[in-house]
Amino acid sequence: MKELHLIWTLYSICDVSLRAGALHLKGTWRSNEFYLFLAKFGFQKTDPKYLEDTQGFIYGNITSKSSTQTYITLAVVDSEYFMELYGNSTLSPEKACPFMFNKIDTIAFNPYCKAGGLEDFLRNVPCPTNKLCVDEDNPSNVIPSYQFTYRIQDSIHPRFWYISLASCYRNATKRDCHWYDSTSEAIEIEYDIWLVNGIPSSKHLNPFEHQFSFELHDVFEIYAIFVLFYIFMILLWIYAYRRQIHNITRIFTSCIILEFTGNLLNLIHVLIFAINGAGVPVFQIFGNAIDLIAQCLFMLLLLLIAKGWTILQMELDSKYKLFCIWGLYTAFNCGFFIWNLRAIDIISNVDEWNSYPGYLILGFRLVIMVWFIIQLRLTFSNCKQPQRLDFFQQFGAYYLVWFIYMPILAVIATQLSFLWRYKTILSITNAADYLSYLVLIHLLWPSRSVLYLIKQEPSITYDMEVAGLLDDLEETQFSQELQKKNGQIAMELHNTLHPKLVSGSPVTNGYRNKSLQEVEEEEAML
Repeated sequence: MKELHLIWTLYSICDVSLRAGALHLKGTWRSNEFYLFLAKFGFQKTDPKYLEDTQGFIYGNITSKSSTQTYITLAVVDSEYFMELYGNSTLSPEKACPFMFNKIDTIAFNPYCKAGGLEDFLRNVPCPTNKLCVDEDNPSNVIPSYQFTYRIQDSIHPRFWYISLASCYRNATKRDCHWYDSTSEAIEIEYDIWLVNGIPSSKHLNPFEHQFSFELHDVFEIYAIFVLFYIFMILLWIYAYRRQIHNITRIFTSCIILEFTGNLLNLIHVLIFAINGAGVPVFQIFGNAIDLIAQCLFMLLLLLIAKGWTILQMELDSKYKLFCIWGLYTAFNCGFFIWNLRAIDIISNVDEWNSYPGYLILGFRLVIMVWFIIQLRLTFSNCKQPQRLDFFQQFGAYYLVWFIYMPILAVIATQLSFLWRYKTILSITNAADYLSYLVLIHLLWPSRSVLYLIKQEPSITYDMEVAGLLDDLEETQFSQELQKKNGQIAMELHNTLHPKLVSGSPVTNGYRNKSLQEVEEEEAML
């Protein structure tokens, strides 16, 4: 039973995700459900010089297997007329229809009631099988092999249009202009509808904009660029990682791989979407979820470094507090992600950050940022070695910006049109994450990190001690082993290291330790 519930939840999420960006709508519906919102689609600005290639098209087939003389209404309207249509759909059917179409009737064309109407907003459906819809009086305007076609033109700016089905009709045989509901008929219809920018025959001119709503234009290019960037980063990091396998670098490698995987899944979804108008919503959902996990894991890595883990000490203090705070933040983000898939109203032009859960996440991020600064200051005050101090200064300056940019971006985004908001946020967040990874690669590059990362291999820690790169209070594994042997290893006088003499000395003059047996053999020869 739990498995069925999980499958149904995933299906519902995918269905919502598909409607939110859709472009190829296919399904069945019964008129006794009264109202069905199908999609919101952003049509690009029409260029009169290239009218056919830049105007929007909504075309398709709507049929019914049952014979009926009663129609339902397909409505395609912009936001100015949609809110009244949608807002009144919650009324009882017999009262809703007149209110839903009251404002639309002031401008929509109807051959009997509104012959002077300027806009072709409405269609009576279902259409006769293998014939054009009854309202299509000019067959040359209809896309071949389809029953109806809307042509959307706006030479001023891009705009969202909304497509809906409502169980309302006018009695055409009596030429009655009053609206009636058709819920009692229980008409079952099958619909197959396409929404595109540009005439279908010109799809090849720009396949990554043709079937995409305007706010999703350029999204393919964004994902493609960052997938290529992450491939370059992975190759670069493999070179560095093979030279210093370390707990910090292991976590960082996981972040990079997860970020790359999330972008790749989204790219595949968008690529398939350009082909069939539907894509693979599961890929999009999992891609975004993986990206979220990568960001949360990266935040944990920053907090661990801020506490000086593997830089000043191998043992992590206040582990319970750290993982409680980070775990709570991650849980909130996961819950917010699921809520965003199910609860955000795709009809309204409000993004997820302009909501109470979004405000909570951003506020929590600021709290963690303050805690990050406090931990960094405590670590900085306990550090005496110059190279480490320099590392923490650069680290704090870079990643304070990473913590603060998201709340600032959320505020700025409220001033942007929703038609431009998504691609702007996507570009900036991807760029910010990518740059933050590049900075950490720079800070953790082997030639630099040997100065401040505590290694667990004896030979490396000994080399760091000899070079004077460890604080006086730190005790390397080599020193501990040397003290335990207590006389089993004899040191040449000029190779015996003292803290005062070693400070700043970068070399060991090529001498090595002599075993007790070798010393005795030399004395015997003398």
